[in-house]
Amino acid sequence: MTEGYVNDWQLWIGVLKDQQNVAGRLGQTLRKWQACRPNRMRRPACEANHDPPYLEDLIAQAHPFVQAIQALQGFDTRHLSSFTPKTEDALHRLWCIFEGLSYHGRANNGQTGVVGISKAVMLLAEGRVGPAFDSTVRNNLGIRAPENPDEWIRALQFTTEDIRAFEVANQCTLQAAAPLRFANFHSGRLYDMALGPGGT
Repeated sequence: MTEGYVNDWQLWIGVLKDQQNVAGRLGQTLRKWQACRPNRMRRPACEANHDPPYLEDLIAQAHPFVQAIQALQGFDTRHLSSFTPKTEDALHRLWCIFEGLSYHGRANNGQTGVVGISKAVMLLAEGRVGPAFDSTVRNNLGIRAPENPDEWIRALQFTTEDIRAFEVANQCTLQAAAPLRFANFHSGRLYDMALGPGGT
């Protein structure tokens, strides 16, 4: 994993913890990660030259569903048991919210595809939900881009099975296999770091 992506993540987690400029940092990170390319991505209200909703609005709409994923012991991509009716409903709703992350463009009829949606959800859920399904991850997994929330959930479940196979084969958890400085990262982010851009 390249240091740039590690630094982006650490900056993001710090912003989430402090709850300062969350919309601004979310936008900066997603643009840097080319989440909505080639469409134009929404901005915070103070930066926007487009009509609402702004990034703050999308974050507010997503909040109860991110909370549902984090409730109790929290969603963990390592476990199929995390995919309960409640969490699957939350994932459906998050997909629908973040389809609106783009405000202009010809790709996907102007809507955001799985790359932007999965990156936004991974960030807001602190890495519990992952990986982000960019082309590098999809090529490594041998899957096509999910086009709707049901396909996205199935892709997430596929990664759960892949993680389980890795853990059985290596007799250790995903966290135990990671470098020590990443051992406290949630499973979705760890898996994304292993398969995504700059992964090893």
